[in-house]
Amino acid sequence: MALLVSLLLLTVDIVGTVSAWIITFLLRVESGLFINKLEIEMLQPLLWLTIFWLLLFLLRGMYRTPLALSRFNEVVSVFKSVLFGILIIFILTFDADKPFTASRLFLLTYGVLAFLLVSAGRVGVRNLQRMLRQRGVGLWNAVIVGFNDVGRKLHHQLHYYPVWGFRVVGFIDKDTSAGEHLGKKVLGGLSDLPAIIETRRVHFVLVAPLNSAYDALIEVFGSCGFLRVRFMIVADFYQMVVGLVRTVEIHGLPLVEVMPRLVGVSVLIFKRSMDILVGLLVSVILLIITPLIAILIKLDSPGPVFYVQKRIGKWGREFNLIKFRTMHVDAEAEDGAVWAEKNDPRVTRVGRFLRRSHLDELPQFFNVLLGQMSIVGPRPERREFVEHFKDNIPLYERRLRIRPGITGWAQVRHKYDENVADVVEKTGYDLFYIDHISPALDLKIILATMLKMIKGGGH
Repeated sequence: MALLVSLLLLTVDIVGTVSAWIITFLLRVESGLFINKLEIEMLQPLLWLTIFWLLLFLLRGMYRTPLALSRFNEVVSVFKSVLFGILIIFILTFDADKPFTASRLFLLTYGVLAFLLVSAGRVGVRNLQRMLRQRGVGLWNAVIVGFNDVGRKLHHQLHYYPVWGFRVVGFIDKDTSAGEHLGKKVLGGLSDLPAIIETRRVHFVLVAPLNSAYDALIEVFGSCGFLRVRFMIVADFYQMVVGLVRTVEIHGLPLVEVMPRLVGVSVLIFKRSMDILVGLLVSVILLIITPLIAILIKLDSPGPVFYVQKRIGKWGREFNLIKFRTMHVDAEAEDGAVWAEKNDPRVTRVGRFLRRSHLDELPQFFNVLLGQMSIVGPRPERREFVEHFKDNIPLYERRLRIRPGITGWAQVRHKYDENVADVVEKTGYDLFYIDHISPALDLKIILATMLKMIKGGGH
């Protein structure tokens, strides 16, 4: 259903922007109603403008399905995107010698029509989606953790207002004989939750705690953190004030999505496309500079040019990470896996330069091309570290829900980790990134990484 809605939105966006251009052209060029005659091609810019709008809408996340199908919010989102797009076109086509030409009025007319037509099409799609939800079509299966007053109230609202998009399949509670509410029973305890998610095809886990929300959340995620579901919690006033402010109010019950939102297909496709494109470009550069780096490594210390190490990737799958070797051979033979530190005696002279300039990371672009890594994402760790962190850092497993990256939000916002306290802080940055993945944030991280490389901020 989500894919169908995205295709419908894509269709109305294409129809709206194309129609806006054609109508503007016929009105301003062909009608003869205006004194200032414009010489503008109709078909030549049409393809590029259509691609421009679709990319802009994609970057702004307009092909995701929101929980609340607000037609007003849809119109506001279109207005902001069209205004931003028209400003970009205005700047790109601005002529300082003739700032107030007839083409400026053409652009204004085109922008207004694009806003009106795209808004109308999208509101129509959302109306259709609301109607289908009222009839039980396209709903997300959900379980409510907590057969208590809060859980039953939440179920009552979702049952009688299916426009929110949830179909509750049952409850999860310690007391498996607690009874039923509006025909839905307690399906099992927390230990049964992973199996219930799989068999009932659950999309959302809704946590309705009576007391400690934090403890309830940790317990729920500990039992099914690896499963591809979205997690929401009924927020109390304290949570809303302290920082969990992204609430969706369902008739008096504020729901907060506290686990990572599943990334939209369009964003995943764009992100993977950029990974492949940049990966290919960097691979060409690697072919040129690798012989020189290889000579320097060999002259500095005996051993292989590349260092291959097992790391944990998406969903806990293991892969071979490739780097230029920066340490002496068998550097970890005695002490095993330990954190790197400043002036690490295990690092060679050439290795110190490679680390400071981050050139040692470049072979990981081969991992990117193989689909094991992304350019931007949480850094992959060794299994022994991952197992230790999972037991000692709450919600650490959330990092394993996406591809690891060559660089990440934690890398540009925090220093190298030298102890568990550093890892805890960097995990917070990683979780922020997972919850806010977007092409714009990726670009910001890449630019910050390049600046850091220029400054030589390696370890």
